[in-house]
Amino acid sequence: MKRINKHLLLLLLMGLVLACSRKNSQKDHSMYWQKNAAEYHALCIQAYNLAKMKVDQALTRTSEKPLAIIADIDETVLGNCPYNEMLIEKNTTFTQETWAAWVHKKMAEPIPGALEFYNYADSLNIEIIYLSNRRVENYEPTKSNLISAGFPFDDNTVMLLREEDGNKAARRKQLSNYNIVLLLGDNLADFDERFYKQPNDIRIDGLNDTRALFGEKFILFPNLIYGSWEMGFND
Repeated sequence: MKRINKHLLLLLLMGLVLACSRKNSQKDHSMYWQKNAAEYHALCIQAYNLAKMKVDQALTRTSEKPLAIIADIDETVLGNCPYNEMLIEKNTTFTQETWAAWVHKKMAEPIPGALEFYNYADSLNIEIIYLSNRRVENYEPTKSNLISAGFPFDDNTVMLLREEDGNKAARRKQLSNYNIVLLLGDNLADFDERFYKQPNDIRIDGLNDTRALFGEKFILFPNLIYGSWEMGFND
């Protein structure tokens, strides 16, 4: 009986190791693609080229309100590959503590096409509003990182970070004084609250009512490393 139990224990341990290895391998592959693939760069540049076209079109129309762009920050404006590489190397997962430590390093770099686009929009006097789920206590290092990376940011810039609720809908409602030309993000919840904390099948169904907005008002960026989709699977 003891021998059987030992064999069972060994099999269970092997299964756990294999499961962890598969998970890490998937993350490794996603990280490798996002860091090295020219296709990743091309998709980001394509998204920003489209965003520029929409900005130019918006300028041909009259507006009683000031024109504005709402931009998510992480994997939309700034890339965080070094932080995610660290998680993989240490075989650990995201925590607010490790994330805050990374944010305070102020080392995140612009994703492809981002710097050119936001400075172009700024030169046209279009307001750039940063709306992120970085926490409010990380405001100053985030601001410093954006400025040091070359993004438009002055005393009048609006940056809305997360306090308690990660749902961005309430923060978007604060911006009714602007004519929002574009929303840019790597997560569907960056655009509409119907996608927030929903299983993937519901999120996919939600596209039926919003499909016309993608490429028109919503610009989505590729992120294979992490996102709501990881937690959106039905059991």
